[in-house]
This record gives sequence, C-alpha cells and structure tokens, in this order.
Amino acid sequence: MQAFIYINPIFAVICFAFILGWAKFTTWIGTDLKQLTDQNEVVWRAVLLGSVVLNILLWIVIPNFAVALIGNLVVIGAIFGYYVKVRVDQLGPPPNPIDMLTGKLGFASAKRQASKAAGQLALSYLTGSGRQAQLPKVDDPAYNGVLLLDNLVFQALDARAQRIDLVPSEQAYDVVYTTDGVGYPQSGMQRSAAEPIIQAVKLISGLSLEERRRPQKSALIVMDAAHNRTPLAVRTSGTTAGEKLTLVMNNSDNYKISLDNIGLSSEQLAAIREIINDNNGLVIVASPSHMGRTTTLYSLLGAHDALTRSIQTLECNPRADFESITVTPFDPQAINSSHSKTLQSICLKDPDIILVGQCPDAATAEVMSKYAANEHRVYLGLRTGADAPTVIDLWRNLLPDKELAARPLRAVICQRLVRLLCPTCKIAYQPDAQTLTKLNLPSSRQIQAFRANTQPGRDPKGNLVVKCPDCASLGYRGVTGLFEVLVVTPEIRDLIARGRSAEEIRNAARKNGMIMLVEHGLRKFALGITSIQEVTRVFVDDRAKKAREEKITSASGGSTTGVGYSSDNGN
Repeated sequence: MQAFIYINPIFAVICFAFILGWAKFTTWIGTDLKQLTDQNEVVWRAVLLGSVVLNILLWIVIPNFAVALIGNLVVIGAIFGYYVKVRVDQLGPPPNPIDMLTGKLGFASAKRQASKAAGQLALSYLTGSGRQAQLPKVDDPAYNGVLLLDNLVFQALDARAQRIDLVPSEQAYDVVYTTDGVGYPQSGMQRSAAEPIIQAVKLISGLSLEERRRPQKSALIVMDAAHNRTPLAVRTSGTTAGEKLTLVMNNSDNYKISLDNIGLSSEQLAAIREIINDNNGLVIVASPSHMGRTTTLYSLLGAHDALTRSIQTLECNPRADFESITVTPFDPQAINSSHSKTLQSICLKDPDIILVGQCPDAATAEVMSKYAANEHRVYLGLRTGADAPTVIDLWRNLLPDKELAARPLRAVICQRLVRLLCPTCKIAYQPDAQTLTKLNLPSSRQIQAFRANTQPGRDPKGNLVVKCPDCASLGYRGVTGLFEVLVVTPEIRDLIARGRSAEEIRNAARKNGMIMLVEHGLRKFALGITSIQEVTRVFVDDRAKKAREEKITSASGGSTTGVGYSSDNGN
C-alpha cells in the first residue's frame, strides 16, 4: 500500500486514466459479444470485470511504475488478443485493423465518423431516372448511414461484385458479395451499422422508411470519380430476424454480348446461325435462374437486323434497351393482368420476331405456337434445370395438341454458367486418372490442365503479401456458357408429335451430333478455359436443386414444370 507514496502526481493521473480507459473498453466488448453466438456472455463479463480488478491491484501492489504498466499491458493484451481471435474465427477477418477498432467495436461514435468523412463520399448517387439524389445534410444523423452505404458499395465494386446481400441473423447482419455467380461471405456487420445502411438506401431510392415487412423495389445509380455509372436494383423485405437488403448491379452492357462471345462451340454456333437465317419457328432457351438465359436471348435478338425486321419483347423484368426493338414490360402482380392476352395483343401488330421471357400457362404456349407456326420467329425463355430432351417434354405437356407443340419447334438451347479461370494466376497440373476417364482419355495420358489459384502467398505471420491484380485472388474472372443445342430435325419433330419419350429424342439428337452439357464443360476444362471443380460445382448444384424440387413436389402432392414466372427474369 506504500506504492502510491512514491508515485509522481503525473503517474497517478496516467494510472487512473489507464484503468478508466480499460473499464470503458470492456463495456464495448460486452456489447459486441451479443453477435458472437457461440460464446458464454456471463463468463466473458466475469473475465472482463476480473481484468479491471486485477489492473487496479497491479497498480496498488507493485511499487515500480514501469513494471506495473507492463503488467497492465500484458493483462489487456492477452484478453484483447484472445477476444479478437474468437471474433475473427466466427465472423471472419475485418477489412483492416482500423475497421475492427472503429467500425466493429464502436471506438468511434457515429457522429465522429460522419464528421471525419464529411464531404468525402467516394461515389455520387442518382435516382433511377438519372437525377441527382437528395442526400441528408452532414449534420443529419441519417448521413452516417449514407457514409456506411458508400463504403459498402465502393468495396463491392472494387471486388467486382454483381450483388450485395445484407441478411439479418439473430444478433447481427451477414454480408455477402456475389461475384461471377458465387457468393463470398464478408465480415459480419453489427445492426448499428447495417440498419442505417438500409434506411439510407430506402431514403435515397424513395422507398417507404416505415414499411419494414412487405417487399419493396426501387432503383439507384451510383457514379464513381471517373463518371462510370452503375445502376443498382434495390430490394428490401422483412424477415423474422429483421429487414433484408439486396443490391444488384444491373449494368445493361453485360447483357449485350454477341452470339460469338457467349461460349458456344463452333459446331453449336454454326447450327444456331443456320436456324437464325430461317427467321421462323420457335426457339426455346432454358436454364435455371442466374445462368445466363436472358443474355443468350438478347444475343439471339442481336443476330437479327432490327432495322429491317420488326422485333418486340414481352418480359417481366427487361434488362436492357435495344435500338429499334420495342420492349413490353409485364407485371404479373397487376390487377387483371393476363400474360396470354398481352402476348396476343403484341401478335396482332404482326412483328417478325417476338421474344417472350417466360411461359406461365398453356394459353401463352398456344399463342406462341400458333404464331411461330405462321412464318414468324419466337424466342422463348424457360426457367428450368432440365436438359434439352426433357425441356421438350415440358413444352409438349403444356399443349394438349402434340402436333401443335411439334410443328413450329426449331431448336432447344439449354445452358449453364461456369467461371473463367484467371489467365494471370491459374496453375497448371496433371489431372488424375479419374478425371482423364471422364474426358474419355487414357489414364496414362499426359495433358496440361489448369486449376484456380485461390491460395495467395502469405508471410510467416499469415499476412497477405501476394494478391492477383486481375482476380483479387479469387482464382476466377468472368463467366462463360456451357450449352446443349438440340436442333429439331424432321425425325425428332415426328418423335415429338407421336409423344415418344425424352430418352428416344435424346438418342436421335445424339446421332445428329448434339453435344451434351457435361461434355461441353469437360471440353472447356481440357482447353484450360475453366476448371474441373467449376464444371462439377455447376452440375452438383443441378442435382441438389432437382432433389429439392422433387421433395417439394412429393410433399405438396403436385407437379412442377419449372416454367412459371421468375422474379429475376432468369438472367
């Protein structure tokens, strides 16, 4: 107890400030603990309280100021270091240490963050119509949400993300960036940060701030310093845990890809070019959601001369505008809306070519069939994970008249999307015997295949030291299509009209040289375009989705055709 007699008054002030500062910090940790679901909050609070008491005792018992200070630092460092490790194990590493301190643990208040970043937004915000959005003033508490939103979107664009999801969990928010069709979880976000972001988005995009349960949709445009604009589709919806936010980067240029560049093989491209030149009949493009269907449909339209041919589209969610093409949006939620009647009214205008985004019912199928059979071209998108012969079965089951179903049908195009290996960092290797067998190659064959480099270099402390400048060490950059193109020959048309099985149709198509989806994927792997892991991922996902659909169908006692409306229009 005699230690304080020898302490300089300045040391005494430092001592008490140190104790008060650590006590304050333990309260912040106590608040942050709520989002760590696997930690015992009572035990942690007891440890934190005990550390404060221990620090006080060290100052009292140890007569040497320097030794007492070192003891305090050891206690604080041990507890803080272990807490950071536990937090990172559960929520993932923060983008940087400063973000860990200021954003995650609450060191800086919202007011201080707003003051520091005032006037330093990295992006400009426009309404969906292109006008400057009205942002809250710097001294408005809502401005902090704009700052947090700005940081979130800027980081997502820098990571090449095409989608951002803020999903509420029991204690916090999960953040997921989707890049090239694959979701990448980010560091978790506290509700105190996520909820102001959602409110900021709703405020800027004109959504109701009070409505937190029903789904809402709107649009924004963000513009960077180089005046590059990125449209954002905004969607909010309520969940049992809180409000969810989804931002989708809808760059229309991503949908305007020529037919030569979507990933078709030379044989498939030649077959489709021949069909396009006929300018009549029905062509079906089928895929699961988010597998490039809309892009392929637009590529098919782009292969026609819109100046000499009259072209119209009927879509629930048009993704791009094209010169000289009339786009007709359709809202299935509208009162007295009828897809078949809307399509019929378009047909009365007698366009040469019609693109129909979905086929929700038999009436729509009948209108399309009759129109395509009368020297017109119709492109139809179907949301289904089936292969081409099975798609023909689905189409045939929509129409009681099998002859009407078969007569206009010219081709069925099924597709999936796989990621492209990053050309800068992909790694060459020799495939194993099992992989070579899948490629119909001898197991002893020496070939050079490639895989993604997803393990960037790190120093002895585990810090990232090597990062690919092209793919940000994801191993992939961009996507390409895998296709199955079934050309309807007179023989196959006869099989369809006579109600023969999908297996018989498949055998006939194979004899005509049809490349199956898996085969196309293996070809692209062998060429070093994608990895075998990507090809496997896509078709494993297919099997999982099919199993879920069968389970739902069995539980409901009904049947599913996979040709109904799609909220995302099947891109």
